[in-house]
Amino acid sequence: MMPGAQREDRRFWLACLVGGALVLAGCALPTIEIGTDAIIGAGDTQRGFDYDRTIRFLTYFEPGALLFVLGAASLIGIALAALVRGSSAVLVIAAAVVSFALVVEVARVSDQLRWTRPGVYSCDEGLEDCAPLVAPAVRDLEDDIARRPEAADPKFELLAGEGYRARGKVGWRLIAWASIALTLVTAFRAFRLVLRPVWAGLAVALGAAIFFFILLLKALEGLA
Repeated sequence: MMPGAQREDRRFWLACLVGGALVLAGCALPTIEIGTDAIIGAGDTQRGFDYDRTIRFLTYFEPGALLFVLGAASLIGIALAALVRGSSAVLVIAAAVVSFALVVEVARVSDQLRWTRPGVYSCDEGLEDCAPLVAPAVRDLEDDIARRPEAADPKFELLAGEGYRARGKVGWRLIAWASIALTLVTAFRAFRLVLRPVWAGLAVALGAAIFFFILLLKALEGLA
């Protein structure tokens, strides 16, 4: 292998190593904040209660969260293997597949992040179908609320049994942007295995445009 190619491979795998480490760091930081509201009484005597909780993906043992943790760890392992033993097409494709899985999950989770205050987002279907990633945390929060002193009041009422609010925190933003960057970098490197650099860049640009167009359609659908 030519020295220039070796330097290019090393830069690529260092980028994957850093990207994987950033995703893992995002999982360790406050990742998503969830919440719900409750009321006691009505009219002028009504009292409102806001309940919020922050979750970290590193300690949130749900499939969607674990995908980011395991995906980041896999990328770090693949990058270290390539740096120690040398790059190969198999490792490049493996890194691209893991990165793509991360960005797809980013899109899926983003669709569940709905924040409104005061109030909650009310699901038309069950909470577990509407927001499967955050549903266990919301249910756990509801169980905790039920043990609080104000919940003993006969007029105490959660605003929506199938409602919630959720938003990304600093950890989520780190995960999302690192996953997008990783996908672009690894997709370009994977296309380079069979295409010239210019065509590889065009293929990545076209794929990114289609992906963001789909996200735009989903956002518009949510506003309808």
